[in-house]
Amino acid sequence: MNTQLQTIQFNSQSLVTFEQNGTHYTAMKPICENIGLAWNAQLLRIKRDEVLSKGMIVMITPTNGGEQEMVCLPIQYLNGWLFGIDTNRVKPEIRETLIKYKKECYQALHDYWFKGEAKREINLQKLTKEHQLFLKDLVMDRTKRLPKDKQAKGAIAQWSALKTHFGKSYKDIDDEQFVEAVSLLARLPLEGELIIEQQNTEMIQLPYSIFLGIMKHTRLAKKLGEKTETLHRTLFELLKIDRYTRNDLAAIAYDVRAEFNAVLDVGEKYLREYQIKNGLLEEIKPRVRMIAKY
Repeated sequence: MNTQLQTIQFNSQSLVTFEQNGTHYTAMKPICENIGLAWNAQLLRIKRDEVLSKGMIVMITPTNGGEQEMVCLPIQYLNGWLFGIDTNRVKPEIRETLIKYKKECYQALHDYWFKGEAKREINLQKLTKEHQLFLKDLVMDRTKRLPKDKQAKGAIAQWSALKTHFGKSYKDIDDEQFVEAVSLLARLPLEGELIIEQQNTEMIQLPYSIFLGIMKHTRLAKKLGEKTETLHRTLFELLKIDRYTRNDLAAIAYDVRAEFNAVLDVGEKYLREYQIKNGLLEEIKPRVRMIAKY
């Protein structure tokens, strides 16, 4: 019995497949995400269907975040599921992708297992102008977020990584490799980026602007949680609802306000240290100081 997960590329996206007891399966959530379908709704649809539900299996896979459940269907059931989705009832922006999956996805998985590879009927094309521009913008965006004295080195590191990985200029890589190129750039560590060390010695790297945005968002969320909790508990009192009656909204608001304070305090500490080190502390405008005096 072989249950080793395999990954194949289809439509510049990854599909997960494996064999178990002579049956070839594919993971359904990645396909839904690739197309742009809401996974929870499709999972309910699979469970309601008399045929699909009997063919469905749940595979447990280990990840860094713990064990995860992966819902899978035999690949011969894939078209039945796909053709049950009305292309006229989905969002216009995902209609073309859905049609492509209906036409080619099953065949790609079938060819992988029975012909040794997933062959496409279209010829490989060089990176399109649109995708070239996207990669350039991605490099520029990450570069601009670095401290000024690190930007030139950061830009060179990104272009060099692409050339080393693909063995050619980014303009000459196949368009099918676009997603791989984006993933490579997104994961490439750059000197000067904010790095947070976890207890298990793994590292999470974030551009400064993203981490700053996360912290600003959490500050606002805590304020919103505090106001919402107070308002909702006051509303219960005004409506003379017994204080021990379950109040889910107030409970959630409390969690937002207080549950993660210890972790967020560490985040604020990292942020301030990084800002001081790189001269990034936000200036307080005179108008704000004047208001604070009253």
